[in-house]
Amino acid sequence: MTRSLLLAALAIPAFAADYAVDDDHSAALFRIQHMGAGMFWGTFQTVTGELSYDPANPAGNKVSISIKADSVSGGQADLEKHLKSNDFFDVKQFPTLTFVSKSFTRKADGQYDVAGDLTIHGVTKAVTVPVVRTGMSTHLMKKVPMIGFESVFEIDRNDFGLKYGAGAIGDKVRVTLAIEAISK
Repeated sequence: MTRSLLLAALAIPAFAADYAVDDDHSAALFRIQHMGAGMFWGTFQTVTGELSYDPANPAGNKVSISIKADSVSGGQADLEKHLKSNDFFDVKQFPTLTFVSKSFTRKADGQYDVAGDLTIHGVTKAVTVPVVRTGMSTHLMKKVPMIGFESVFEIDRNDFGLKYGAGAIGDKVRVTLAIEAISK
């Protein structure tokens, strides 16, 4: 190996690492049909968690995500109050939404099916979600590896006991989870 190739190889960060979710640069969004017409979009502002990731060993990868239910946002104060009430997320009784992985299966380079337990509104269901690695780089200030993932999947809100507004609000909810994480 030439000296320049060796130096280049040494400059590549070791992406096999344990990571902490960067809440400032991560997001959870949801979309649901409203009144049989338009799509309503909402977000959760507080997303935390941890992951262990090794691109060479997907079987050893793990992720645990926690979303603060009280951070739900619909862009309007009265609507947010309603979303936090026991009609919807009942944030006092169920303060977090969580996903804890059980397995990673590689589909292609940087693409996985991740099976795990999704808990919403106190109900836990086994789900498998597609996950795409969106990038890997080095944090400019901390000089440590960082990584991004995104998952878009659909759930039936009734499976989680979220039944308010039947007929006026759709049953299928599209969830987008975008995670940026920094090596610990």
